[in-house]
Amino acid sequence: MSTEPILDHAILDRLHEWGGDELKLKMIELFLEHAPDRVEGVSVGLEKGDTELAERSAHSLKSSAANLGAQAVRLVSGRIEELLELGDSQGAKDLLPELETKLGETIEALGTVQRSGSE
Repeated sequence: MSTEPILDHAILDRLHEWGGDELKLKMIELFLEHAPDRVEGVSVGLEKGDTELAERSAHSLKSSAANLGAQAVRLVSGRIEELLELGDSQGAKDLLPELETKLGETIEALGTVQRSGSE
């Protein structure tokens, strides 16, 4: 399991500097809305042997996580994407439970940020 921090608060602070609470909270809202679907895309793609879907979903999740500072999700989804690029579907499947766990932790942490408004 990864020891990467769940959130990089410096990235959240940068979002706040660029657009205040409105931008930061909108980015969090979008991540919370779409990240579960992207994890589902990875899972379904791996289950059905559609590595293109799984890789595309992992890439999209990695990018959106990076934009928000969701470091643990970024790291694990990036590793899944790399494994799929190398043709290692089983290695990617093995990381799926970790991705799901890190997403749950991230959702909880972002919920705390949303409730506090700005941090």
